[in-house]
Formats: sequence, structure tokens, C-alpha cells
Amino acid sequence: MLLLTFFFLFVTSIDSLDESKIRDLCPTDKSLCANKAAKGDCFGSSLKATVLQKQCACSCDAVHHDRIQTCCRTVGEKEMLFCMPLCSYNTSAEALGSTTGIKCVSQLTTWAYCASDNYDTTGCCKARGVPPECQSFCQGKVPTCDMQSIFQYQGCLTHMRAIMSCQKESLGSKPRYDPDWTSSCEWEGK
Repeated sequence: MLLLTFFFLFVTSIDSLDESKIRDLCPTDKSLCANKAAKGDCFGSSLKATVLQKQCACSCDAVHHDRIQTCCRTVGEKEMLFCMPLCSYNTSAEALGSTTGIKCVSQLTTWAYCASDNYDTTGCCKARGVPPECQSFCQGKVPTCDMQSIFQYQGCLTHMRAIMSCQKESLGSKPRYDPDWTSSCEWEGK
């Protein structure tokens, strides 16, 4: 059900979520959740945000998902919109390794940038055991732009949960990404 809700969100929402949309997406959350999520209270790792993320899981997940999706729609390549379901804080290693994930590898720079929200989380990643060869992802960067050598970083997929957790915890109430950002990678075969 939640996946269907986020698909609906992806297809219908280009503007940020407002309280009414959040309430419609998360009818079982407490009545205060949509208001707090719309005000940006779900972002960050403060005690207040952490408690709210647990008490209002659907509403907080919705605004986190909206943030990364809005960034990917804004700075990503328009002809690659079929890759948007992979632009998420909940994307699994299996999804990235799937046929769609392989077809969408050229969007990896966009996903890394948008997940980081233009913020370096290397300190958090180090504390969570992310190895040095994977820490460029913590900075919102991809370690290489070469289609062949990117697959040498498949081992980093096992650390994606920690990386994404650090990035999600670092989100501020206002987006930090640059809407004029473009990827420095020129991928083959896009």
C-alpha cells in the first residue's frame, strides 16, 4: 500500500507536499503528523525529528521521498524519467542491481547528489563503518564516470543502507541542492 502511495505521489506531485496532500497520503497517521511534516519537522537527527519519524512514519517518509524525488526531477535528465522509482532513500541493493538499475546507471550521479542534498556526510559514514572506497557516495559524488569501472564499486551496495541513513539524517528543513546542478559525468550509452 505504501509503495502504491509513493507511486501516486511520484506521478501526481511536482510541487512540494502540503499538509492536505500528506494527510491524504497517510490517513492512519496521527492528526498532528501532516502539519508537522509539512512544516519540516521530520528532517534531521534531532530528538524531536527522531521521535516524530517514529510516531509519524508515513508522513515523514512522504516528505523525505518528496525531497529526493523533487531534486531528481529538477536536476535529472528528462529522458530518463523511467528511472525515477530508483531515486529514493529506500532503494534496495537488489533494485540497483536489477535490469532497470543497470539501464539507469547513468543517473547514479544524480541520485548520489540528490540523496546527499548537497551535503557531505562522510563523518557519519565513517562512524557507521563505511569503507574509504565508498565514502565518495557520502559526499553525494560518484567515484568514477566510466561505465566499466563503476561496477568495481558494487561492494559499496552493502553499505548503501548506512550511507542513505546518514544522508537522510542530515536533511535540513529546507532543500540545499542547487537546481542548476548538472552531472560532471558523460555516460556512454544513455
